[in-house]
Amino acid sequence: MSTPLLWAYHGLTTAAPWLLKRIARKAHAAQDADPARFSERLGHTNLERPSGKLIWLHAASVGEVQTLAALAPGLSQVATLLVTTATKTGGDRARASLPADALHQYQPIDTPEATACFLEHWQPDLAVFAESDIAPNMLRTLNKRGIPAALVGARPSKTRKRAPRSMAALLGQFQLITSATPTVSDEITAMGFTPPLVEDLKAQAPRRADAPAWALAAPERPMWLAASTHPEDVPVVFDAHREVLKTTPDALLVIAPRHPGKHAITVPNALNACYASRAEMPQNATQVFVMDQMGQLASLHAACPVTFLGGAIGPQGGHSPWEAAAAGSHIVTGPKTSNNQGAFDALPHQVVQTAPELVKAVKEAWQQPRPAPQKPEPVTATLEALLRLLTEAKQ
Repeated sequence: MSTPLLWAYHGLTTAAPWLLKRIARKAHAAQDADPARFSERLGHTNLERPSGKLIWLHAASVGEVQTLAALAPGLSQVATLLVTTATKTGGDRARASLPADALHQYQPIDTPEATACFLEHWQPDLAVFAESDIAPNMLRTLNKRGIPAALVGARPSKTRKRAPRSMAALLGQFQLITSATPTVSDEITAMGFTPPLVEDLKAQAPRRADAPAWALAAPERPMWLAASTHPEDVPVVFDAHREVLKTTPDALLVIAPRHPGKHAITVPNALNACYASRAEMPQNATQVFVMDQMGQLASLHAACPVTFLGGAIGPQGGHSPWEAAAAGSHIVTGPKTSNNQGAFDALPHQVVQTAPELVKAVKEAWQQPRPAPQKPEPVTATLEALLRLLTEAKQ
């Protein structure tokens, strides 16, 4: 099944692949990705395909990598894992949180030529897409080659409402669909599909770590974390910290942007700051510590008794609270949490919209004991379904 919109997309990307190449080249440069690896976005690679089974996992960026992190250990027991990401930060997170022997490539642009080149080289036995990043040409080529495809952790999507026929045509090409929430499952079921399996993968793979040495050296110091921030969050966070310092002058704000390269943090001059990317660590006089390196959030949650989760003041839809919950950190966030509403419904948290509200939430959290760490349950249903799909594909 196809639609006029999908046919037009296929025709445009066939006749004018240079459009996607130009966009990809600009994005690659803007992410400060290795220029020598740009050819990966055109479907090429210098890596050899290992022998045996290979499972391709695609995660657009950081959040999607977190979804796949729950599945990767189990899948790596039966096949080599190839992980693709659209962003450099996603690749950095993949290297930090997925099995060490997983291979990483940048996502090929969705032209017939690039997708064919990518699949011809890697010949995956199974393709797994995280959340809602669907490439029509790639999905079409997978189906033509008889390679099973799965969409795991499907999230809310405005496109399903705006273009229901085209989205139904795309979803119909997956052999397995799972969703993170019953609401999304109901949306997909209403489009005529078998009810998707519901399993919140992010709830089942939160990473735990020990607090870093600089935090352990100052156990009594009041600290709070602003995690996975976006530009809309930053002014609120800094306004709040300036107010906090008026009554708690030794307080330390740790801020970890969601995309350190793309959204670099500029700390106001009035605040004494240090930066992880400069190999600087907080001192007694430090008021703001910018963690502008990937892979450190688990230890920061362990260090800070209260976490403000970014992405819920702007249009991003919020980020998963499970990693903070696994560390026993009080959770504070903005009001726009649709992407992870089920998780927030399941966990104690406080919603704020303004800097004064954030100040109040942080101070109140400091006065309370840390919550008990949430213990994740092992992934079962989705992993079993993927392994079954892999086995059936070879029969």
